[in-house]
Amino acid sequence: MKHLTTTAAAGAAVTLILVSPTPTYASGLALRETDAISLGNAYVGGVSRASDGATVVLNPAGMSLLESSELYGNVFYVGPSARFSGQNYLAPGVKTSGNQGGKNINSAATASSFGVWKINNKLAVGYGFTAPYGLRMDYPQNWVGRYQSLVTTITDYELSLAASYRVTKKLSIGLGPRVDFLSGRFTQAANLGALNQYGTTTADLSGNGFGFGYSAGLIYKFDDRTQIGITYRSRVSIPVAIKTKFAPPWSLAANPFVQGLLVAESGHGKLQVTLPDSVGFGFTHRVTPKLTVMMQGEWTHWSLLQQLNAISDHGGLNTTIPINWRNTWFGGVAVNYALRKNIILRSGFSYDQSPVNAKNRQTRTPDSNRFNLSAGIEYSPIKMVSLDLSYAHLFAPGGSINNDAGNNAGQLVGNYSTHANVVGFGMRTHF
Repeated sequence: MKHLTTTAAAGAAVTLILVSPTPTYASGLALRETDAISLGNAYVGGVSRASDGATVVLNPAGMSLLESSELYGNVFYVGPSARFSGQNYLAPGVKTSGNQGGKNINSAATASSFGVWKINNKLAVGYGFTAPYGLRMDYPQNWVGRYQSLVTTITDYELSLAASYRVTKKLSIGLGPRVDFLSGRFTQAANLGALNQYGTTTADLSGNGFGFGYSAGLIYKFDDRTQIGITYRSRVSIPVAIKTKFAPPWSLAANPFVQGLLVAESGHGKLQVTLPDSVGFGFTHRVTPKLTVMMQGEWTHWSLLQQLNAISDHGGLNTTIPINWRNTWFGGVAVNYALRKNIILRSGFSYDQSPVNAKNRQTRTPDSNRFNLSAGIEYSPIKMVSLDLSYAHLFAPGGSINNDAGNNAGQLVGNYSTHANVVGFGMRTHF
C-alpha cells in the first residue's frame, strides 16, 4: 500500500510540471493560441508587430505604438490526436492486457481577452487574460498503459497587467506583473497484483496553486517600415497543494481491511512547480505598402524541470520524480498581404522544438517536435471593427517511447503518432 501511494503521487506529479482549457500542442506544455492574428501567422510576429491588443502579452512595449485604445477577444478550437501503438511489459515477456487506445487526447475550445487604453501618445496600459499552459489526455480504462496514466487534466490561467511608455520616436518599453492559477487532476490504475481480479482500483490526485511573475519588452523602430522587438517572460514558481485518494471496485471497497488501508494512504501533500522563463526576439519589415514580412525566434528554459519532489503530510512516502527536460527553440517566418484596404491575408510557417525525446517521453506528455503551417484573413467591415479568422495544421512526426515506470506500472514500449488542427476567430474594437 505504501508503494501504491508512491505510484499514484509520482504519475500525477510528473504531469503537473508538464503543464487551460485546451489540449497542449506547442513545445512542452506551452499553448501558443494567444490570438487569431498570431495563429494565422503560425505564431510568428507577435514580439515585433505591435499592431493589436494581444501585444499586452506578446510584447508589452507595443501598447504605446497602437493608434487607438482597443478591446480584443478570441475563441479557438483545437482538434489534436496522439495515437499510441505498442505494448506494456510488467516483466520480461509479460504483457499487460488491454487495447492501445484511440486519439488519447481530447479536443477542446479555449478563449483569450485583451484590453489596451491609450492614456496619451506616449503612455498606455492594458490587461491580458490567457491560458499559456495546458493539457488534456484521456486514455481508455483498459488501455495497456493504464498503470502509468489514464486522465491528465491541467489548466493554467494567467492574468497579465502591463504599462508601456514610448521613450523616443524610435524606442518603446513595457513592463508588468503576471498572476497564474494552476490546477490539475491526474488518474491512473493502481496495480494491486492478485487483487486486480476484483476490478480496477483508480488512484486520483488533484491540486492547485497560485504563482507570480512578470514580463518585460522593448521595440525599436529603425524607420516607418522596419522594427525589432525583444521580450522576456519570467519563470513562475507555484506551490501546489495536492490531495490523493483511491477509488476501489465495490468488491474491494466492501472489505474493511482493504478500505482501511486505502483511506490511510489517502490525504494531502505539497509540490513545488516552476513554469519556465523565455526570451523572444522578432523582426517586422514592410517590404511594400501591401506586403509585410515577419521573423521570430524564442528560447524557453525547460531545463528548469529536472525533477519534482512530492512531499506527503500524512505519513506517506515522499517521492522524487525525474523529468530531465531540455531547453528548446522556436522559430519561423510569416507574411501579411493587404489584398484591399479592409482585407489582409496572412500565412506563416514555424518550427517548435520539444523538450522531450525518446529517453524521457512519458504517457502523460507524449510530446515531439512539430512544424506549423497556417493561413488567415482579416476583414474590417467598418473602421472601428476588425474580424480575424485563422487556421493552422500542426505536423508532428511523433516519436518512440520506452518508459520504465517501475515494477508495478511496467515498461511501455512503442510509438506515438500525433497531429492537430486549430481554428481561431478574433474580434477587435478600436476606440
